[in-house]
Amino acid sequence: MNQKLEVTHLTKRIDGVPILSGVSFAAEPGTITGIVGRNGTGKTTLLRTMVGIYTPDGGEVRYGGRNVHADPKARGHFVFVPDARELLSDYTPERFARLFALLYPRFDAEKFWARLRQFELPPNQKVRTYSEGMKGLFYIALAVSTRAEVLLLDEPTEGLDPIFKKQSLRLIVEEVAEQRPIVLICSHRLEELEQIADRILFLKDGTVDSIVDLQSMQERYTKWQVAFQSEDGEAVLAELSSVRILARSGRVYTLLADDRAPADLLDRLRKGGAVLIEPLPLKLEDLFVEKLGGDVHVF
Repeated sequence: MNQKLEVTHLTKRIDGVPILSGVSFAAEPGTITGIVGRNGTGKTTLLRTMVGIYTPDGGEVRYGGRNVHADPKARGHFVFVPDARELLSDYTPERFARLFALLYPRFDAEKFWARLRQFELPPNQKVRTYSEGMKGLFYIALAVSTRAEVLLLDEPTEGLDPIFKKQSLRLIVEEVAEQRPIVLICSHRLEELEQIADRILFLKDGTVDSIVDLQSMQERYTKWQVAFQSEDGEAVLAELSSVRILARSGRVYTLLADDRAPADLLDRLRKGGAVLIEPLPLKLEDLFVEKLGGDVHVF
């Protein structure tokens, strides 16, 4: 099917507290969108509302033009892997395969068993006996075997050792390359999202703060280390538009500038007393701090 996913003005309150406040975005087949935000900003609630575990208080989720909350068949194109790896954990893989073949008509049993052999996951043991890393791989393998067109993954590599993490990420990337599903990943592992995601959705205060295409991130933002001769550095920086202080140690500042920064930024820094100006490699973590860190920078 592989059609567009559209989330429009999605709102959700839990126990009277607003968690999602008008979330809107769209995603295309064959893309990986990382969803990031501070703790408690609504990332998990967003996935749970999209898949129908929670009923939205407003707005809608559409896949292929069909409202997934009004049309249960449309919801059948989604699969959700929660962060807690206890889903039916008393089941064996065989029992999982039988159940998911009923839930997902396109479930690929051959692919499922091939993945289990590939990762040496015991086929006859109950999943609760698996290690955390084995569980993580198992549930991702199960999800991709459904051949669902929308995969919602909540902290898929949390608690996994480096080898299991690498295998899990490779499995996700291979699935996108082969079957072109839409993948949404909520994660605090920014370095992992930086490796596999096409774009990052920044969630703040229950709504979308911004969406950044990772391919163009290096073109839109630059990162600098700047040292000033005097204590006037912060006053100089305050006069520069679109320059954010990420960190400070004495008279040395780490700065993030976006494409709206003045063209003569470096000249202005030198005239303001900067005695050292060095470019630094830009990371997704820098944008996270800039967009979601509030007004406080590290001293």
